[in-house]
Amino acid sequence: MSDTADRGKMAGANDRRSVRRPSIDDVAKLAGVSRQTVSNVLNDRKDYFSAQTQARVMAAMEALSYKPNRAAQALRSRRSMQIGYHMSGEELETVKGFTLSFLQALIKAAARRGYQILVFTHTDEDPLSVFTELIARGNIDALIISESQVDDPRVRLLARGTLPFVSFGRLAPDLPQQWVDIDNAHGMAMLMDHLVAKGYGRFAYVGAEGDEYWKRERLHGFQRGLDRHGLEATNDDIFQGSGDAIRDHVRRILSRRQRPDAIVTSSDSIAAVVVNVCHSVGLRAGRDIAVTGFDGGAMGLITEPTITSVRIPLEKVAGELIDRCQAEIEAGPTGRPGLLIPTEIFQGGSA
Repeated sequence: MSDTADRGKMAGANDRRSVRRPSIDDVAKLAGVSRQTVSNVLNDRKDYFSAQTQARVMAAMEALSYKPNRAAQALRSRRSMQIGYHMSGEELETVKGFTLSFLQALIKAAARRGYQILVFTHTDEDPLSVFTELIARGNIDALIISESQVDDPRVRLLARGTLPFVSFGRLAPDLPQQWVDIDNAHGMAMLMDHLVAKGYGRFAYVGAEGDEYWKRERLHGFQRGLDRHGLEATNDDIFQGSGDAIRDHVRRILSRRQRPDAIVTSSDSIAAVVVNVCHSVGLRAGRDIAVTGFDGGAMGLITEPTITSVRIPLEKVAGELIDRCQAEIEAGPTGRPGLLIPTEIFQGGSA
């Protein structure tokens, strides 16, 4: 091979080596912002940049064909880029349509920020041991729990360690206020306003048994809505139970001479049961009697008619949970207060 050919090959190799991928610093310089601001945009930390700044950064990334290297980020930071999500055995049941919808929203929110969700559960004999083992392994960067109690033993354990965590549900005042939740009472009262405005005036309430705070709040919101409109409900109009007990109760109130014209329930899954019972006695929900739920998830969409419900904005909840995890991962305990997210009314055909 000639010297000229050798020099040509070397020049070509040098040219290829001289072409480097654009860096986060290049993006920052072109957008006229700091390197940290670009990082905030990449990680969707909305509290730290404006819409205009986001637009400039995104335009700079597009102009430079910049793509963040998530694998390199994980190696540099010694992070797994995984966030654990704990589910109880009850939540894993296929009938829990709300849980599936929430998990889908959580996986999507995590993926947008470069994280994966690692789902795990526990044994009934020792529910806390799985947390201790998971923390010791060090294969997650943070942990999300749901179905939490205000004074949750899982959170008590996590609060004594260093693993970042966040709860879908409120926590006791002496615990870190790393939680995101909805205002159950306000959402139910808002639904009552909606029903009264449609002309309904005789109400019954059917809720799930148990003393969890969100169950108490939903009943309280129902009662608040009655009070606000000068309406009343007797003890016979309010029932909390499960399974066949709910079916039997609904059949009883539907057989009254003066039955309610609206049955308000504490969840879409209970509302679906009520719709089926109505059908079994020859009544159609939405025509002969109103039936409402609370969740606004997939369960309410598979009934006929679809269920009017208080919708929990799961995409917003999931995004906030991941944002809080990420903030704790990157900066340590933030000391931020808990966050209540407003609910919405989903107008189905059942009311």
